[in-house]
Order: sequence, then C-alpha cells, then structure tokens
Amino acid sequence: MSENADVAVIGAGVIGCSVAYDLAREGIKVALLERESVGSGSSAHATGFISLLGTEFTPGPSFQFGLESYNEFPSLVAELEEATGMDLLYQRRPSLRLALEESEEQLIKELMVWQKEHVAMHWITADEVHELEPRLTPSLRGAVYEDESAQLDSYRLNLALAAGAEKKGAQIINRKVTGLVSEGDRITGVRTDGGDISCGAVVISAGLWSPQFQKDLGFPIPVGALKGERLLLKYDGDPLQVLISSPKRGHMISRLDGFLSVGSTGGRDYDQDQLYQGDDMDRVPTETARVEIMQRAIDVFPDLENASLVEQLAGSRPLSPDRIPIIGPVPGKEGVVLATGHTTKGIHLGPSTAKAITEFIQGGCKKIPSSIELFLPARFAGMTEADFQTAGLHVDE
Repeated sequence: MSENADVAVIGAGVIGCSVAYDLAREGIKVALLERESVGSGSSAHATGFISLLGTEFTPGPSFQFGLESYNEFPSLVAELEEATGMDLLYQRRPSLRLALEESEEQLIKELMVWQKEHVAMHWITADEVHELEPRLTPSLRGAVYEDESAQLDSYRLNLALAAGAEKKGAQIINRKVTGLVSEGDRITGVRTDGGDISCGAVVISAGLWSPQFQKDLGFPIPVGALKGERLLLKYDGDPLQVLISSPKRGHMISRLDGFLSVGSTGGRDYDQDQLYQGDDMDRVPTETARVEIMQRAIDVFPDLENASLVEQLAGSRPLSPDRIPIIGPVPGKEGVVLATGHTTKGIHLGPSTAKAITEFIQGGCKKIPSSIELFLPARFAGMTEADFQTAGLHVDE
C-alpha cells in the first residue's frame, strides 16, 4: 500500500525546501524527498550573495523575477529565524562592483544603462572607492555603488526552510526517488527505494539529478554540472563594510560569523577536462582553484597576503544551456512541474520560484503564472544535445 501526499517535492536543496515551505504554509500536504540529507547538494557550498547586478539577469521578466525574490528575503528570514531559532547570518549592506580592467568597466557601464532604472546605484571613481575602503588595490578604475545588496549563510537557510516546512506539516523522507508513477499522460506519484508515494502533483527540484527523470517524462531536462569553489579566510583586520564583487574576480564578503568569503570559480577557471565530471556533485577541492582564488583576492585586496585559509568549499551548480532556470510544467504531461537549472542563482531565486510553483499548483496546474513564462521547459522541446561548455564559460561569478 503506497503512502499519500498532495504534492511530492523531489530534492531538498534550497529550491526544493523553498517550494515545500511555501506549499506547507498554504496548508498543502507535502512529502519532501531527499536521497542524501537536507542541503547536501549545490546549496551547501553556495556563497549566499543576493544581488541584482551582474549578467545573470536580463531586462524584463528575468530581472523582475530576481527583484521579486530579493524583496521577499527580509520577511522570509525574519519568519524562519523566529520559527526555528536559527541565525541565518543575514546582512544587508551597500555593495561595490569593481572594475580593475577596461573590459570590466565597459561591461558594468553597459549593464547600468538599464539596471539603474530599477536599482539605486551610481558609478563612483577610484578615489571615491578608496574613500569607502582604502585597503583596496590602487589599480582600480572605479565601481558601481549599489545602495543595498544582501548575503546570508546558504546552508543555514536551507536547514531553516526544511525545519520550517516540517513545523507547518511537511514530511521529510530520506529515500532515493527511482522513478515516476504515471497513468497515461498524468504523473500520479513517485517510486522510491522504500515504496511508492501517491500524490496529486510532483515537483522535480533535484538540481543536478533532475535529468534522471527524462526517460519517465519523455522530455529533455538539460541540466549540467558546473564546478565551483570558494574559500573562507581568517583575516585579522577590520571586516569590509561593503559587499564586493567584480566581473572577472568574483566576490569578497565579510560574513557575520567573522570569516571572509572569497571566490568563486566558474567555467572560465577550469580546463574542459576538469570542468564537467558527469552529472554528479564534484565536491573535491583543487589546488588550481585555491591558487586562482587567492591570487584574484590579493589583486583586489593586497593585505589578504596576511590572511589564513580556514576552509575550501567545492561543489557543482545545476547549469542550464542558456543559464536561465527551468521552471514550469512539462509539455504533454499533467501533474508534474520542474524547478531546476538555476545555475548560480538558486539561493537568490528560491522565494520567487516557490511562489510561482505554489500559485500554479493551487490553481489546479491549469494556468501558468506570468512570472515564469520566460523559464518554461517547453523551450527545450526537441533538444537532443546541450552545450554546457559554452554556457559555463559565460557564467558571471
């Protein structure tokens, strides 16, 4: 005899837990399935930098989706911290997106043309940057100053979402999902190594492992593994008062736990034989990345020569071929929704993804929310081969 739920959510990373939390908050009976442990995939090593700048958002629906999600975090964090007693190390500060080269300055200013219509930001000179943070390299060309960005501990967020979902009635089940149960074109449940679970709808938010359900659906789920690494440093100087990033050198953030996070690597930083190791999570730190990240950090902040390495984190992000999330129903199938392929924006887009999925399911899976029309799986209909190499090289860290 199979177990029952209103909705089965496959994958307990930040996306899956965000969906489970949002559904449970609406009184929907959720079974959250995870083959390892909560937050054991991409979310565990994410920086947790929540910024509206960079190249991952484009004008229109993409940016609006990111803005909507950004605006959800203050209330969501407060709600989760009150419900769970956890400190998510959430901070909201001004940010600097630095240009150390002419190409970086050109890219940043091109993006500013449309970004400044939506975000409080302005270009500042190198002298103005050094007034804010005199320890940064003298070779700066300038930066865009953003009035506010945010950052939190992604793993704590993941755990808090899971705990919050449980408190609202969701059931977390540690089993490997081995397939989908169907009746004709309708998905009616999930098959696990501990028995079937019947449900009214299935949400596939399994990140890197989402493609394993392609066969059951008869539809492509193009998600590849983009290797990424970052470092946590102990630096005895005063913490940075701004959140720092740059197009070619990644992020530099003083966390609220006292560590300095620097990184991270992306497609441009690995040889092709190192970058794509199949569809599984590559958690092995590399000396190549450690040296690259430290050199980039010292280029930006020379005094980090005196910092010490505390931890090197490695993992893989779920990369889609166009670097855009895959969210929505599968063409030709009923009762199944995808929420995967968020690349480097899974933490940032968790709230808006969950909101859209919940709206769709509450509406009987009939009407697609306008907020996810750009992200629908239908754009990959007929795809036989995905180019993850090119997509990876264009990821903005």
